Amino acid sequence: MTTFNDLPDIPEEVTTIVTDFEQLDSIIERYFPDKFFYLKLVLASGYATLFINGITQPISLFLLGDPSTKKSTLLEIMRGLDRVLWSDIFSPASFVSGARDIEGGDLLPRLRNKCLVTPELGVLFKDRNLPQTLGLLTRLLDGFGYVRHTGFGEVGVHENVRFNWCAAIVKIQPKHWDLFGHLGHRLLFLHLENENESVEAEEDRLVRMITEDRDYNEKLAICRNAVIAFFQNIQARYPEGVTWNTAMDNPRAKRIVVKAARMLKYLRGTIDDPVFFEEATRLTQSLYNICRGYALMHDRTRIIFNDVESVLAVMLDSAPPERKKLLLTLLKQNGEIDADQYMEISKHDHKRVLGEFNDFEILNIVEFIQDNSMKRIRLKPEFSWLLNKKILKMIELHN
Repeated sequence: MTTFNDLPDIPEEVTTIVTDFEQLDSIIERYFPDKFFYLKLVLASGYATLFINGITQPISLFLLGDPSTKKSTLLEIMRGLDRVLWSDIFSPASFVSGARDIEGGDLLPRLRNKCLVTPELGVLFKDRNLPQTLGLLTRLLDGFGYVRHTGFGEVGVHENVRFNWCAAIVKIQPKHWDLFGHLGHRLLFLHLENENESVEAEEDRLVRMITEDRDYNEKLAICRNAVIAFFQNIQARYPEGVTWNTAMDNPRAKRIVVKAARMLKYLRGTIDDPVFFEEATRLTQSLYNICRGYALMHDRTRIIFNDVESVLAVMLDSAPPERKKLLLTLLKQNGEIDADQYMEISKHDHKRVLGEFNDFEILNIVEFIQDNSMKRIRLKPEFSWLLNKKILKMIELHN
């Protein structure tokens, strides 16, 4: 395990042991304001869950956002962690390459109980062989290993391989969501919004940067070493890993995790003949594991109600953007909206709005309300839990 003596030039801020979550929060927010929520969710999903015994299902969480949102910076902060395997260039074939006489040639065996971090994955979604690639990833992200046959014979891994994967990409094209649905959803997403700064605020920030701030690489080193110190502390407290007592979890929080998985199941449904929905079992387990990682980041081995903010963020960001937008608008309108209202809010034309309303009805998310003068939809009763004041507050914090 890495120790402080192994780390060169550790800044003063991190020479005192980072013993708790609040200290880590303070350091990250100081150097990368408003990014800690995203970082802690990535760390909770991709790294903290590796300390929890009994998890066998891989978690994949991809960051979405424009280049200015610091996606890659958040992943760079993870780079020095013991269980991170960093890869700047990703090729699906590298998981099981079939290369002979090359020590450590295949990626998959080296990923066991580690987190693969890929700072730029955009090239994957531009590949003409994307359907075949997603088919391979679907199998790998089931955690059952992977075997194929080449001219050299059988290559691959028969045993289960549990790993996590964190990556960054600018955007998922609309056509890819249907492809995900047909092949089986395995990817979860977290969207980083652009900062809405005025011209003056941006200029002031940049002046402070070149006048008072530390160099970017120095800030990155401070945050990276703080994260290393934080997880060294977790490793010291739980040298044999965390054995989770699910009976101690807050029952209401667990119910919200299940409800969120079902909501995402319908939000990601593929409209075909017939309509295709993913199985909620896998989604529930993934969201529950993220919630547990989030709790462990707060030095708890049980989930409480506040931990579900992690699940709500992933639930919404893992849905196609236009469906997320309509759902959020419904929530702001207390679960009901008519076509004219949504045309005004979304700036979409009447035909498109009616199409989106019809899609939500087909997906069993809403029902049409009888109104002779206007098409109007209402959230189905099974999703009314989203209108709870505490739930709405958590959602509004990050949207």
